[in-house]
Order: sequence, then structure tokens, then C-alpha cells
Amino acid sequence: MLERSARESRGSARVLVVGIDAGDPDLILAGARAGRLPHLAALLARSAHGPTANPRGLYVGAVWPSFFTGVSPARHGRHCYSQIRVGSYEGRRFRPRDLAHEPFWNALSRAGRRVAILDVPKTFPTPELNGLQLCDWGTHDPEAETQSWPPEWAAEVEARFGPDPVGRCDRPDRDAKDFADLRDRLVERAGARARWARHVLESDAWDLFMTVFSETHCVGHQCWHLHDPTDAHHDPVLRAALGDPLEAVYAAVDRGIGALLEDVGSDTTVLVVASHGMGSHYDGTFLLPEILRRIQNPPTSSLRRRGGELLADAWMKLPPAARRRLGPLRDRFRAPLAKALPDTEMQGARPCFPVENNDAFGAIRLNLVGREPNGCLRRGEEADAFCRDLTQKLRSLVRVNDGTPIVRDVLRSADLFQGEQLDALPDLLVEWDRSAPIREVESPLTGRFEGQFAGTRTGDHRAAGMWLAAGPGLAPGASVDPVSVMDFAPSIGRLLGVPLAGLDGRPIPALDARHSGKAH
Repeated sequence: MLERSARESRGSARVLVVGIDAGDPDLILAGARAGRLPHLAALLARSAHGPTANPRGLYVGAVWPSFFTGVSPARHGRHCYSQIRVGSYEGRRFRPRDLAHEPFWNALSRAGRRVAILDVPKTFPTPELNGLQLCDWGTHDPEAETQSWPPEWAAEVEARFGPDPVGRCDRPDRDAKDFADLRDRLVERAGARARWARHVLESDAWDLFMTVFSETHCVGHQCWHLHDPTDAHHDPVLRAALGDPLEAVYAAVDRGIGALLEDVGSDTTVLVVASHGMGSHYDGTFLLPEILRRIQNPPTSSLRRRGGELLADAWMKLPPAARRRLGPLRDRFRAPLAKALPDTEMQGARPCFPVENNDAFGAIRLNLVGREPNGCLRRGEEADAFCRDLTQKLRSLVRVNDGTPIVRDVLRSADLFQGEQLDALPDLLVEWDRSAPIREVESPLTGRFEGQFAGTRTGDHRAAGMWLAAGPGLAPGASVDPVSVMDFAPSIGRLLGVPLAGLDGRPIPALDARHSGKAH
């Protein structure tokens, strides 16, 4: 199946799209300037390029679905790996097949374009696709086992090039040997990905060829404290012993991109998209349940409340290293325990409750009459007044050590997004002040309390990504205005002569040779 087609003795692509999952723009630009990323540096020199704008507050879980559907989260419906089922209080795993809007390459396939879609995050194989698709061979936080179209192709790829050498990268504790092993395996995976992607690129004449390097995502989460000397968890001894794992992995991805660029000619449009950035994990989402409990002070039973307080106190008395090791175990049993003890607070006694979203932005769902089974807030002025009051109370929370606010803003999803899936999203998004760690906090209403993030990740996402594009008729140069991540789908469709209707995104003028001279 991977042998070269008789259509051409050497394959290529009309449009080559390379994703760098959670590739931090500042690291990419700095590495290019310093000569550590020579292939991206050469591409930047001849490209139109600039920042991207991702769905505010939801860019961790919704960035890739918004990219490949071309519509907002309020239309495709995904914001997190686990979401409340509308009309209930039940959380459920959100799978790629649950998306309410199809990927743009389906329309290209129906229009007769030949496509290869390799390891794009949060996707599933499209049956009868005019081409090849591989899902979750080596993505960050894979959704399922490796799958493909045609179904037998995944086994062929793994037989020829091997399985993912990394697997899930989150681990409760790591020593120097473990960090070195993770770095080396990520470098190995970037090289293996480039080899099999290049083999596929050479095998046919593709209209669209797209692949995503996820290694930058994994190393950013796990090793940010080794990269950034200002990070609160920075370990200079470990850094001296290991070097910078992020630099090593970014360099491996750069080599992989260089290998793919060797197989495209001057008639190919090359588009590189670094989805979203990375920085220190200074977030407060882990404190949000306790914050809301203290703000609302619901009428729960004294036994249940006292039991919860005792467990929380015992947890916080554990050493930080013990909490990091035991965090995954606690998370594993927390959901079943919550189901075993019916939460009367959630079942109508509370006007709002926290829901899963991401660490960068906390998420709150309103208990609305007519939507939740035991809703207690009416849409309109009653809900609006509650949100204004809650926002004021959240913004009054400060760090004990220096009195700085921990909440920058509280956003309403309905002000940011429009679409038929709006009720699938959190109602409120809490934007944390991430200039410093959030640990011990207080406000006049909540009093003083503290917490500690129990996960393993020292790096967390930043909203901005970047893009660069080179090809026939495209003028090089930097653009200041961010490009919406939803704009890439209609832009690629236009490059391939397939108008894509019904999308929220709009074609990017800089990617059209007829307008490129006006864009810079």
C-alpha cells in the first residue's frame, strides 16, 4: 500500500501542512535566530508568517478540532476530554466521533482531491477517504489505539516503522534517568515520524499532505522546569546534567521538517502551524472546587462536609513529593467516590459548580432552570446578576504572600462563541493570573486556605500559536494581526480549488497569491 503509485515516479504534494503541536512560538523564533532550528529558520526567511488566535479559554482542548473543522467550539462541541452531558450532571469521555462537525479534508476527498492525513490530534479515520489517514500512532494524550483508513494500514505502518516509542508521557515521578529517557524517546519518535511520513509523501501525488509532530507537546509539559531557569521548580543541577530537553526535542522536530521539505518542489505550498504555546504551570484550576464551596457555602450535611474537610486536610499535610506520586491514584478514585456519595450540592442546591476544562482556565457551569435537571437559576437577568456577583467574589481572591490577585478575568462563553453546541461548553471561564505560582490564597469571604497542584506537569499552555507559509506567489514577511485557527480550513480549500461553505473561518489573504502583496 505504501509503494509508489504509477501516477508519478516520485510523489509530492500540492499543499504540505506540518503541525507542531504545542510548539511554543517564542522557542521556535529564538531557536531559528540562534541557528538551532536551521530548517525552520530557512523557511521563515522565505515565508509569510505571523501569530495565530485560538479559542479563548478553550484553546487546550478545542484548538485542533477548531483547526480541522473550521468552526468554533460552540459548533463542533468539544472543549475537553471529559464533558458534562447536556441535560444531566453526568460527565462523560468526549471522543473524536462525538464532534458535531466534520473535518475539512472530508469535503476535499468528496471533491476528488487526494489526501494523506497523518496523526492529527483528536481525529478518527474517515471511511472511504480518498487517500490515507493514520490516527494516534504517536499523539500526545491519544484518544484510542492506533487506527487508520484503510483499516489495515495502521498495522503496516507499525510493522515497517515500529510502534510509538514513547506512549503516554505523564508519570507521577521522575529522576534524572527518567527525564533523559523521555527526552531520548521523544527525539527517537520525531525521527521515526519523519521517516514514515516521508515514505508516505513519496508514495503518491497528493493534493493535501498533512502531518503533526506532537513531541514538542510532551516535552513542554514534562520538562519546562528544566528549560526555564525562572520557573519555581527549576533544578539547576538536573539541568546541568541533562542539558535542555526542549532544545533537543525541538531540534529533532526541525530535522524532521527538513526531511519532508526535501521532497517538495517550488510548486508546493508549505504551511507550518504551531498550535499553541507553553510556559510555567502557574494555574489555579485545582483550587476551583474549594473556592466555589467556600463562596457558596451550600447546605450540605455536617457529616459529609466534615469528612471532606478531614480528607482535604490530611491530603495537604502530605509532603509535596508524596502528593505528586499519589495524585494519579487520588484522581482515579475521586470520580467513583463522587458517584457513590450523591452530591446534593450539584443536584440543585448550588447555583453553579466546577466542570472539567483545562488547567490554564478553570470552568464553571451554571445550574440553569430548563437545562439542568434541578436547575435553580433562570436564564436572563437572574443568571446575569449571579455571574456579576460571582465574578466580583472570584476577583477578590489574592495570594497570601504578596496580595496579588489570582484571577485576571471571568469570561462568559456566550460572549465569546455562538452556535448550536453552546450549551455543551462551560458557562464561565476563569482566567488565572499566571505570573507566579498560586498556592496559599485568601479573600474576605473565603478566608485563607491553600492547595498544591498534584499533577506531574511543570509546563502548561499559553494561548498564542504561530503560522508560516511559503509557496508559489506568496510574498515573504511578518504579519502582526493574528490569524484565527478556524481560517486555515477554508484557506487550504481555496488553495486546492474547493470552496468550503458553512465554516466560521475565512480564507487568509496572505495565503492567496492574488492578495499576498497587500497583506504585508
